[in-house]
Amino acid sequence: MSGAFPATSTGSVGKLCYWGCSNSSDRTGLEQNCPLPDYIPPEVFSFESSTGFTLYGMMYKPHNLQPGKKYPTVIFIYGGPQVQLVNNRFKGLKYFRLNTLASLGYVVVVIDNRGSCHRGLKFEGAFKYKMGQIEIDDQVEGLHYLASQYDFIDLDRVGIHGWSYGGYLSLMALMQRSDIFRVAIAGAPVTLWVFYDTGYTERYMGHPEHNEQGYYLGSVAMQAEKFPSEPNRLLLLHGFLDENVHFAHTSILLSFLVRAGKPYDLQIYPQERHSIRVPESGEHYELHLLYYLQENLGSRIAALKAM
Repeated sequence: MSGAFPATSTGSVGKLCYWGCSNSSDRTGLEQNCPLPDYIPPEVFSFESSTGFTLYGMMYKPHNLQPGKKYPTVIFIYGGPQVQLVNNRFKGLKYFRLNTLASLGYVVVVIDNRGSCHRGLKFEGAFKYKMGQIEIDDQVEGLHYLASQYDFIDLDRVGIHGWSYGGYLSLMALMQRSDIFRVAIAGAPVTLWVFYDTGYTERYMGHPEHNEQGYYLGSVAMQAEKFPSEPNRLLLLHGFLDENVHFAHTSILLSFLVRAGKPYDLQIYPQERHSIRVPESGEHYELHLLYYLQENLGSRIAALKAM
């Protein structure tokens, strides 16, 4: 073996092999690509945005797609610095949830907006001093691009879900574009930048005294009155022991939502930290996510619209 292993793709995973060599220590590696039965990989796409950048995304089409039928869409988002979600390689178990949603009749879309990594300083630095102010524009533009290319996307039934920075942007999406997003499911979101790790925050936002407007516009808790007044549109998820995005972020947002008279749904995981680790909590989260989407975006809502 030369030590160079084949790259995986969105629709295949490497075969893990173990072997020994007479002149070297035993090694483990990916020997070959193995197609995955019953797995339908996403389609990678790109489009030219109004900002002049080429943006990349991937789309999971609903399984058993029927001509002439429209399907609800879920945007899965992170969108923050130092992360890139869209690439042509196998996504691992973490992204099987997206394939599950597609198997249940959802279009699932992932887009790397400005600010995500591996695209150069100008692209990654686009949200310098203005986190939360540009990312959703890219997501909405990508959604409209796909809707112009495919007639099965129901723009009246669009949801968004993410965790951590993705949870933060899920809140931003509902706050900024409630005309586009019917449902937001926000996991462990930052809601007030002055509450978050200063080393991280000031790297991108500068000092609060020098960027008051940026901190205000980027903090959803300070703008709770902009959330929709209809119920069943916002679900917050948070581990009570979160050591990264402290539960205080959700707590203060709830206080402002109550003060503004805005409805919300809340799911607390008492024994979880920033990432869900306990299997029972993970199963509960997955089922709750599916239930909330189905109740508020799925067949029930489609039937009500037809009445």
